[in-house]
Amino acid sequence: MKSVGQLLQAGRVAKKMELADVARITRIRSEFLQALEADDYSKLPGNTVARGFIKNYAQFLGLPVEQILAAFRRDFMENPQGRIIPRGMTSPVTDVSIWTPKTTGIAIVIMLVTMFGAYLLYQYRILTGAPPLSIIRPIDQYKTSEKSVEIAGVTDPQAMLSVNGQLVALDKGGTFSFRVPLDFEVNKISVVVASKYGKTKSQNLTIYHE
Repeated sequence: MKSVGQLLQAGRVAKKMELADVARITRIRSEFLQALEADDYSKLPGNTVARGFIKNYAQFLGLPVEQILAAFRRDFMENPQGRIIPRGMTSPVTDVSIWTPKTTGIAIVIMLVTMFGAYLLYQYRILTGAPPLSIIRPIDQYKTSEKSVEIAGVTDPQAMLSVNGQLVALDKGGTFSFRVPLDFEVNKISVVVASKYGKTKSQNLTIYHE
């Protein structure tokens, strides 16, 4: 059975597109696309973002999203540290065990200190940083004869998303997809995401209605 990366790469090759072209259209960075096709999830921010990128990349290529995500769940899992690893990965077995009550206590202390440090870092990033925002489609300066345009992308699942001042609900995993009516020949669309601490990030699009 083919892996998620093999399926995505085959879909892109079938469309005769280069990674740079896909990155420009989907607004997903080339290195992330390359990591997806190589099944190298160590270069992605985390499990939630990885699933969002896989879903959006598969949608862009016209591949069956649920089957692609099922293949991802079949081959990979999230370990206690939040890293994506192949299912069935085990630690090397040694003949002599060095695991003693003393080393257990040291390991617990190190784990607690690490978790506390990670928590402080996480809280700091929440307080000082705005949520990520990636609009997959359409591209800026897009032209269409339809009466509305679909806006699709991905952001933090905990963020609040608004379009031209109107709140929009996020899908599971932080993905979003909705249509905006085109009332003018030149339509200005402002997409804004905000954290619960008020940090915002925005992206503006100009859509031409022919």
